[in-house]
Amino acid sequence: MMARQIHAVIRPRASRLVRISRLAAPLLLAAQLGACASGSKRPDPTPLAPVANILTVKQTWTQRIGNVPAWFQTATLPGAVVVASADGQVMRLDSANGQVIWSAKVPSGISAGSGSDGTFTAVVDKNNGLVSIGPKGQLLWRYQLPTTVLTPPTVTDGRIIVQGADQRVLAFDAASGKRLWQADSRAASLLVQQAGGMVVRDGLVMIGTALGRIDAYALDDGLPRWQATLARPRGVTEVERVVGITGQPAMQGSTVCARAYQSTVGCVDADTGRILWTRAADGYTALSMNDQEVVGTQADGDVQAYAATDGVPSWTNSQMKYRNLSAPLLIGRTVAVGDYQGYISFLSAKDGSIVGRVATDGSAIQVAPVVAGKTLVVVTAKGGVYAFVPD
Repeated sequence: MMARQIHAVIRPRASRLVRISRLAAPLLLAAQLGACASGSKRPDPTPLAPVANILTVKQTWTQRIGNVPAWFQTATLPGAVVVASADGQVMRLDSANGQVIWSAKVPSGISAGSGSDGTFTAVVDKNNGLVSIGPKGQLLWRYQLPTTVLTPPTVTDGRIIVQGADQRVLAFDAASGKRLWQADSRAASLLVQQAGGMVVRDGLVMIGTALGRIDAYALDDGLPRWQATLARPRGVTEVERVVGITGQPAMQGSTVCARAYQSTVGCVDADTGRILWTRAADGYTALSMNDQEVVGTQADGDVQAYAATDGVPSWTNSQMKYRNLSAPLLIGRTVAVGDYQGYISFLSAKDGSIVGRVATDGSAIQVAPVVAGKTLVVVTAKGGVYAFVPD
C-alpha cells in the first residue's frame, strides 16, 4: 500500500475499533487491568504529607493542548519537545520558554504519538493511519495501517518505525512515505491497552513486544538481530498470562532495561541480547535509569530503585501508596514522579526520601515525564504542559 500525499486535510472517518483476529475484544478487556488487576477494591490513595522543600524547583513555563491519554509520549529533542493530544493537536515547543515553534492538526484525531527526530514527526490517527509531519509542521503523507496502534512511532535518521497491536513492525521513509521493510512477530491473545516502546542504538531498533520480549532489528533492512525474553506467560487464565513490555525501554550506554506487565523488570545487553538480570515486580509503567540505578513505580504506589549492575533493590519509598503514579524520571540527583492529582514529587536518588513537591492543574500525570536539557517537562491528562527546573 502506498502512502497518500496530504495536500490540505486528512478526511476524518468515524472512529471505530478495528478487529484484529482475537485482539479487538481483549484489547477492551485489558484496558481495565492497570487500575485493579486483582479484581479487589483498590485501597484509598495515601494523602500526601507536608514536605520540607529541600530541593528548589522553579516553574519556567506552561502551555495547553487537548486531552492526553496515558499511553501517549512526549518526544524530546535538543532544545525542544513535541506533544500531541487525542483531538489531533501536535505542537513542537521550545523547551527553554515554551514558545510554539510549530503546530499541526490531524483532523481525525490521534491514537498514538508522538515520535520525532527533530526534522520529521510521526503520529497515528484514530483511523489507524500513520501520519508524517514535516520540519515546519506540514502534514506530508498518510499510510493506512492494517492494525490498531498504541505504541508511539519512533522517528530516527529520516525513518519512521511503527509497531501494530498485531506486533507487526513497519519502517517508512519519513519524507516520501515509501515502505522500507516489514517484520512480523507472533501476537499475544490478550493485550494491555497501554503502549510499549522502542529505543535505537548503533543501527538497531529494540522493541518491546506483547510476549514479554525485547526484539532487536537492523534499522536498514529489518532483519532480526536478537530476542531477549524478560518474562514468560504463567498462570491459568489469559489475564494472568499477560506479560507484554509496557512503556518505553530505558537505555544507558549498552544496557537497555524494561518492564514486563505486572511480572518483571530486567536489563539486557543491547549489543548481544544477553539478559543481565531480572527481578519480580508488580507494575505497569516504564522505567528510568542512569549508570548507577534503575527506578520504577509499582502498581501499589511504591517507588523502587535497583542497582543498575545486578538489579539488587537499593531503596523503596512507600509514602505515595495507591496514588496511580506515573513512570519515574531520574533527573540529576533526584527522581521525579507524577500522581493522579497532578502533583510531582521529587525523591532523592540516593535514598528515596521526598525532597520537594510541585503542583500542576489537578489532573492526573500519566504520560512519563521527560527532560530536555535541564528542563523537566510533564503533561497532564487535561493537556497542561508544565516545565520545571530543579536546582
